[in-house]
Amino acid sequence: MATELLSFGIQKLWDLLSHEHKQFQGVEDQVDELKTDLGRLKSFMEDAEAKKHTSARVRNCVEVIKEIIFDAEDILETFILKDQLQKSGGIKEHMRRLACIIPERREIALEIGSLSNRISKVIRDMETKGVQKIIGDMRDPEPLPERKEFARQEKSNLVGLEENVEKLVGYLVEEDDDPIVLMTGIGGLGKTTLARQAFHHDKVTEKFDRLAWVCVSQVCDRKIVWQNILQSFRTKAEENEIMQMKEERLQDELSRLLETSKSLIVIDDIWKEEDWNLIKPIFPHNKGWKVLLTSRNERVAGREEPFINFKPECLSDEDSWTLFQRIAIPMKDASEPKKVAKEMEEMGRRMLKHCGGLPLAVRVLGGLLAENYTELYWERVSKNIESHLVGRANDGNNNLLNRVLSLSFEELPGHLKYCFLYLAHFPEDYEISIKNLYYYWAAEGIIKYTNGESIRDVGDSYIEELVKRNMVISERVSTTWRFEKCRMHDLMRDLCLSKAEEENFLQIVGNSSPSESTSRRFVSHEPSALHVEREINNSKVRSLIVLKKYVTENYCEVSCVSFTRLQVLRVLHLPRVTFKGRKLPSSIGKLIHLRYLSLKGADISYLPSSLGNLKLLIYLNLYVDGEFIFVPNVLKGMKELRYLRLPYDMHMETKLELSHLVNLEILINFSTENCSLEDLCGMTMLRTLEIRLTGEISLETLSASIGGARHLETLDITLNGAAKGTKEWRSLFEFINLQQLNLDINIPLLSNELQFPSSLTKLVLEECRLEEDPMPILEKFGQLKDVFLIRNSFCGRRMVCSRGGFPQLQSLSFHELDEWEEWIVEEGSMPLLNSLLISNCKKLKEIPDDVLRSLKELTFFDMGEDWKNRWSEGGADYYKVKHIHPVYIDEFGN
Repeated sequence: MATELLSFGIQKLWDLLSHEHKQFQGVEDQVDELKTDLGRLKSFMEDAEAKKHTSARVRNCVEVIKEIIFDAEDILETFILKDQLQKSGGIKEHMRRLACIIPERREIALEIGSLSNRISKVIRDMETKGVQKIIGDMRDPEPLPERKEFARQEKSNLVGLEENVEKLVGYLVEEDDDPIVLMTGIGGLGKTTLARQAFHHDKVTEKFDRLAWVCVSQVCDRKIVWQNILQSFRTKAEENEIMQMKEERLQDELSRLLETSKSLIVIDDIWKEEDWNLIKPIFPHNKGWKVLLTSRNERVAGREEPFINFKPECLSDEDSWTLFQRIAIPMKDASEPKKVAKEMEEMGRRMLKHCGGLPLAVRVLGGLLAENYTELYWERVSKNIESHLVGRANDGNNNLLNRVLSLSFEELPGHLKYCFLYLAHFPEDYEISIKNLYYYWAAEGIIKYTNGESIRDVGDSYIEELVKRNMVISERVSTTWRFEKCRMHDLMRDLCLSKAEEENFLQIVGNSSPSESTSRRFVSHEPSALHVEREINNSKVRSLIVLKKYVTENYCEVSCVSFTRLQVLRVLHLPRVTFKGRKLPSSIGKLIHLRYLSLKGADISYLPSSLGNLKLLIYLNLYVDGEFIFVPNVLKGMKELRYLRLPYDMHMETKLELSHLVNLEILINFSTENCSLEDLCGMTMLRTLEIRLTGEISLETLSASIGGARHLETLDITLNGAAKGTKEWRSLFEFINLQQLNLDINIPLLSNELQFPSSLTKLVLEECRLEEDPMPILEKFGQLKDVFLIRNSFCGRRMVCSRGGFPQLQSLSFHELDEWEEWIVEEGSMPLLNSLLISNCKKLKEIPDDVLRSLKELTFFDMGEDWKNRWSEGGADYYKVKHIHPVYIDEFGN
């Protein structure tokens, strides 16, 4: 695994030398020698990668190589960046550069020569210490046992599977139009056990004439798979004949049998789409046959044919406890005093929470504790549960679980290994923002994107691959069809932490004392203070991340920060921090490698002009807590920026030139008080724009400025003053990809002339002061899923939702509609509505019964004491909402 990660790093360095060759004029010979040495290293790493080595000598060499690669990337990037900064300076800087060019070339030549010497030395060491021979002679570790007997039925310790088995059997015997059933899930979920139960189910044996079970695993031999299937269909006497058949004969025989009979074939533990493509030519076009694939990879069935994708549920808490009891608690102890049994049950249930409903994890834990059924032993295991479940223990059960989960990781490509390891930054139960995660990946060069590609689009493809492989848990949001948050199964997170520790991937610090670390990534969880000099030992650290679970928490005081010492930082994430004197140190300008900088919520009143040195930034979040902060006009040179969030309140003297930022994908808090609308004209890659219009600027001017942003997905407009009329701003919304629209604009009238994009899924109207009911117009937009009418967006008394309106609406919110009294909803309106929030609409008299029937979530907030009494349990209208869970009814201050 380490070798594959390192090969990824070597390739990045090779690309840097190749793409930036013009920058190395005068040191071409040294660069060519370094590329030759890298080629030798790459060859070695490929050999090492082919073996899952366990030799300490090999590991030591890999660590040395890793440090060389990191140092080489830092040295070469520093040279290129300093050269570019000098070229962008004035006449004085140009004269100084001419005087320094020869000494600088001499210095970089010496540094590159030193790198080559280090590479030559490690190669010599590998030869003299026999490392290459070790790699060549080393056998692969013992594979997991072949599972030739998995078709047999086992009834012991089958708990909580009934519902999943019945679903699977239904797919196999009832869904005749879909011959392929794919069962996917994380390793250890019990996919094979479920398949085995369905395979022997009475309904299945009655439905199918022929049954076959084959296990593929990681190495697929098509001929052997076909032989095994045909042997299952034929008699024992024909076995030798089948073993002599060539592939063409096997395919013909199997196709004929599948064409003339009802057959079920279970292909268990298949890993790759290519393997399925090899096997499937035996299946004829006419139906009657059925195939069940079990895999951790949802992509294994490909995209050419339709298939049923069945994802079994994990065990419930009670089923986990039942299974655990059967394994861990001897029957002879059932008569022991209840007090002891109760205490041990409490410990057992606590430990089971770490298993997350995974049957294999429950079995492993039960096996551990069954060895010593004593309270003292259980207490000791309870304190160290994670290392027992996923660690380096040598006993069979632990080792099996570790290897089962590790296989999912080992099968990842190099770039996805880095993506997965990056998740080790986040503490348990932390809600991971996928958007930020993508920019972390991009800042460290893990995401590869071109000038025409969106980082979010590329990142979505990466996270989707991890989701498909059951490495992370995430779902696309219905309104944007993007991934927004992700998490990991507890056991997968333990695996992630274990692999990150093996790789020295990062240093994690809580509020405890820091330890010495050579890692190039640093993360601090929930710190109240951060002493940079003391806590960060390695001056070559590439990322410094502070994570705080809640943005309203107290500030973290950052002290003794010398960015001069940390000059190779790529990622700097400092939310809710404060510096001495509330000033961001001017030494921030020394971080010329920086790609990601977030100061979200930081207590800062001063931003230095040295920020302008950060030419490589792709992500910049300046949404600080300081009021009316002055932002120096230095952002114009940050041409690589993809994400920019400005302070909400900037000093009136702040005047920013942003016209060169043509790669921006997300621009937040753009205000015409501090920026020019014309600067938006070239930002054709924008996906998200939040803009505040001040002064005499018309919506026509805005429309002309952003009309080229054809990829726009989210648009948020605040206009101080009243809009002149819908005709003048109708063209503003001619964005075919627009999904979310927020309007904080005084527009007293909506008319049919106003055509929101048909793609719109979320609409927020605020301070619009609409005098007429907006529902007859809004309900015609068939894709709307979320609608928010807030803060006097509607000033009328009566609202009517007609039959057939809002066919896709799922969530509806009303807030501070002071004059609203009556709401009529005709039968057949909003058929999919499941969430309703009404807040501070104190003149509203009733909620229509037709709305309440379909709801799954209901919230009343600040609606007055009488309203609260009516709808709470025991109130006059409680019977109308008692079927809804949850119902939230509250007042301010309660």
